[in-house]
Amino acid sequence: MDQAAERIESLKAGLAGAAAAASAVGLAIAGQVWLNLGLNLAPAALGLQTAVALLSGFLFGVTYRYVIRADRNSHLQSGAVLAFGLVRGLALAQSLRLDWQAALQIGLQVAESLLLFGLAALLIDWLMRRGWIKQFS
Repeated sequence: MDQAAERIESLKAGLAGAAAAASAVGLAIAGQVWLNLGLNLAPAALGLQTAVALLSGFLFGVTYRYVIRADRNSHLQSGAVLAFGLVRGLALAQSLRLDWQAALQIGLQVAESLLLFGLAALLIDWLMRRGWIKQFS
């Protein structure tokens, strides 16, 4: 496959990752509302959180396509999800004081991040099995 075709496939994987990220953020917000955890985000902050999730999902999708290649190593697949999820989820820990409420918030952020990247990986794998996204060669 030539370089232009590879870039198109990476773009498709990135867009799939961003779509999965949008779904995961929507599920996380719905879960917070359902659990009555007090979603105290202004619309601008919610928009920023969504934009960061979309960008993270896009970057994950592009990277995931290169990580998994054709050997289908399950350790690489789950390791990519875990690495992206922990980096995004634990970034919040740097700015918070450590108490039970902060620990809950960090835990929810890590869970949301793992959900985000797990859904993205499942979607990209499904699209690759269908031939809609080609594996990196």
